[in-house]
Amino acid sequence: MTRPEVLFLSHCVPWPPDKGEKIRAWNTLRAAAAESEVHLACLAANREETAVPAELRSLCRTVTIFPRHYGRDLARAGLRFLLTGACLNEEFYRHPALARAVRRLAAERPLRAAVVSTVVMAPYVPSGLPVVMDLIDVDSEKWFQYAETRFPGPLFRLEARRMRDREKTWGRRAKANLLTTRAEADLFLSFAPDAAAEVIENGIDTDWFDPQKVAPVLPGRLYVTFCGSMDYYPNAEAAAWFAREVLPLWRIKRPEAEFVIVGRNPGPSVRALAGLPGVTVTGSVPDVRPFLRGAVAQVTPLRIARGIQNKVLEALAFGLPVLGSPAVARTFGPDTPLGLIPCSGPEDYLAALENPPALHPEAIRDAVALRFQWDRNLEVLRAALRRTLGEKAGGGPDCYAND
Repeated sequence: MTRPEVLFLSHCVPWPPDKGEKIRAWNTLRAAAAESEVHLACLAANREETAVPAELRSLCRTVTIFPRHYGRDLARAGLRFLLTGACLNEEFYRHPALARAVRRLAAERPLRAAVVSTVVMAPYVPSGLPVVMDLIDVDSEKWFQYAETRFPGPLFRLEARRMRDREKTWGRRAKANLLTTRAEADLFLSFAPDAAAEVIENGIDTDWFDPQKVAPVLPGRLYVTFCGSMDYYPNAEAAAWFAREVLPLWRIKRPEAEFVIVGRNPGPSVRALAGLPGVTVTGSVPDVRPFLRGAVAQVTPLRIARGIQNKVLEALAFGLPVLGSPAVARTFGPDTPLGLIPCSGPEDYLAALENPPALHPEAIRDAVALRFQWDRNLEVLRAALRRTLGEKAGGGPDCYAND
């Protein structure tokens, strides 16, 4: 029996699944491939990522990758944002060559549906093709939060409104909209009540994140970790806050205490934190697990947190307690995972470090493994795709038709 052919659009190359956006894209791609013959079309962060890995070739019928040019694309998007009223994020991911490749594919292959990873890729969908949209989270809300905390606030607020308009437009067209948490789904439905929204929580590979399979890289040292991409503003802000507001208090009680910031692309402000007593900034590492292996806890003091933080799941899978901000705790809804300890201010973090709750690491691991299972959670996507493939195509916008 011939399997239906589906277009999968992603703003990032799904392999290797070594950061949040890639992890979810890879797993949703696997789920789509379980139901159909997948044609992957995506954008790469650089030319090195355009080499198609064997993992994608074996999963997909065709793979099309075009590189982005960060500085050039941002400048072009910024000009269109200021001069034409365009959405900055959508313009940043606009790539005429990819649009032409998708149109050729649609003309040559009997595509039945599109699975779209993030709303910025929706304009690539050929007109009339049914859509399953993985919004992941309500990205416009992050931009509204930026408007309250970053300069220039009015421009961030303007982009937030434009992003929300795109989320409404494409969310209403989609046969299904998928979000990482119930809180994100409820927020989406608050401004798009006529759209269809379902929840797919992220998963975690507890076999890979097994503390018994790696040795500590910093044995015998007393430290906490912060793991994440350090060119992401909420991560950089959170790491700086902990280094300046909490670590000095902890070192008064424990002079040997350290804070290890693990993550790629630390900017100048993050690298400068290494000049503070007890702070280490590793930059990119091949594997975060050896750093988790010796830590007493992971800290996630983010003021801005959307969706599910994979850094939380990874630490919990290691059996580590996670000291997180109220914003991080709220992303999990009313059922806070075992091992996640909400902390509102420096005193709360200090108290949790000095008097940690009596939680057995295996109990933390078992709880996260039970709730955050990719294969089980992704049945929502597989079911949505099966429903969509059973429906007839309808009309809809085709924003990049003339590129």
